[in-house]
Amino acid sequence: MVTVFSGNVTENVTENVTENVTENVANERHRSIVASIAGNAYVTVEELAEYTGVSRRTILRDLERLKTQNIIKRMGPDKGGYWLVV
Repeated sequence: MVTVFSGNVTENVTENVTENVTENVANERHRSIVASIAGNAYVTVEELAEYTGVSRRTILRDLERLKTQNIIKRMGPDKGGYWLVV
């Protein structure tokens, strides 16, 4: 018995796996960021980038997402302020 799959099946599987892996990695990184903030409200973007092994820009994007989701909140100015886990 031979089963024939269309090309779309392979594309869909590849797309779904890539999406899920990317999302899982980001979620794991988000948990690390929140844990770091919970441990040190004055943690810097540079420290988070070094700790997670990603770029400063990726951390800024992650922080924006976490703020949008009301998981964290920035108190005070960028320089001299601190993070709050909501």
